[in-house]
Amino acid sequence: MGDTWRAMGPGVAAAMTGIGASHIIHGPTAGAQYGYQMLWIIPAAYILKYCAFEFAHRYTMVKGESVMEAYGRVGRWPFWYLGFQSVVNAVGIAGRALGCGAMFYAAFPFIPLPAWAVLILLSCVAILWAGKYAAVETVCKVALIVFALSTFVAFALQAPPPGDYIANLLPALAPAGAMILFGAMWGYFPTTVEVAPMQSNWAVAKGAGMVRVRRLEAEGHKVEMEPNYLKNSMTLFRRDMNLSYVVSALTGMIFLIIGAAVLHPIGLVPSGSEMGNTIARIYTDTFGAWIFPLIIAGGVAALYSTVFTYFDGQATIVEECGARLFKSLDNPGTRMLMYKGFQVVLLVIGIAVIVGLPKPVLVVQVASVLALLFSPILYWLNIKAVKDGFKSPFERDFMPSAPLMALAWIGAVGMAVVSLYVLSTMFLF
Repeated sequence: MGDTWRAMGPGVAAAMTGIGASHIIHGPTAGAQYGYQMLWIIPAAYILKYCAFEFAHRYTMVKGESVMEAYGRVGRWPFWYLGFQSVVNAVGIAGRALGCGAMFYAAFPFIPLPAWAVLILLSCVAILWAGKYAAVETVCKVALIVFALSTFVAFALQAPPPGDYIANLLPALAPAGAMILFGAMWGYFPTTVEVAPMQSNWAVAKGAGMVRVRRLEAEGHKVEMEPNYLKNSMTLFRRDMNLSYVVSALTGMIFLIIGAAVLHPIGLVPSGSEMGNTIARIYTDTFGAWIFPLIIAGGVAALYSTVFTYFDGQATIVEECGARLFKSLDNPGTRMLMYKGFQVVLLVIGIAVIVGLPKPVLVVQVASVLALLFSPILYWLNIKAVKDGFKSPFERDFMPSAPLMALAWIGAVGMAVVSLYVLSTMFLF
């Protein structure tokens, strides 16, 4: 257990980018509006996207470098693509901050929702500038535990009969009028695909797998690895990722199921500054006011850590893109300037969105659909990284299995089909 806890980090950080906006906003909203009809999207999205994250992390574990190195072998355009995506994602970060602010507002309504959201953005920047990755990892681990416990305990106390929702695990077309939410759920469950290179960068920061070996070799050391060193590292990585993935999937389904069971019958849909109170009502209507602090604490932990990890992850992506596009920027001082400078950009854009459109559900839904549209290209880049990057006999031993590679291609094509379906339905019909 000790080895597992110490190894945890990149997988938990990746999970916490998703456990938040998708779970607390999209799940209950889908359940409140459409009952159990959209439940199938959650497990389907987790299955289709799995290899996007697994391959990026696998690449780093085996090659000892960020998956963004593999992107560079494709050309310069992936870095422009990622840089543009990072700017667009400022809308998503603002939406997540609004969602977190709505949870704070439910508990402390004497401070306006926009003010809470701005304070959240400012505090994330302050913590990251003070400690960066160590703070990211600690916050994510604690937040995952708090959120998971509060969610599972509440669900265990009021779970509806499985027969009410089990049939809705079969795929179906989006309900009438639900296309934005349909696309949003595909975009944000389990999280956005751009988290894959973030996860890879977090693995580099942690010195996972062959990263540590390559660093020692670069310092002039002769490294002799234990025969099972990388195999054991891969075992811990899979345990970290799979545990986080399963917890994330279950919590997402739980929020939709309870939203359908409690909110749908009374026609109450999460929206505006009352989003936090509406989410809490899922539980307080059944158990009373005593459970309110537990749900708010879990919601705050999940949403805050989501904002937190995106501030670090997107800034690191921009830093890495800048250093690869312009070699003159590839030095420690300029890298740190790009990292912190982009966080300021995110902060400014985020505040503008918060002040101009203080509607957490709408902002997050728009950002989620945009994330969906970016996903197929990023997925393909991760498949290509592993497929073309593992060349030596040592590396080939850690190639994904044939079924896993098949799942990866199904996932990439599936996300492209979903994106085209959402676009054609929203704009052509």
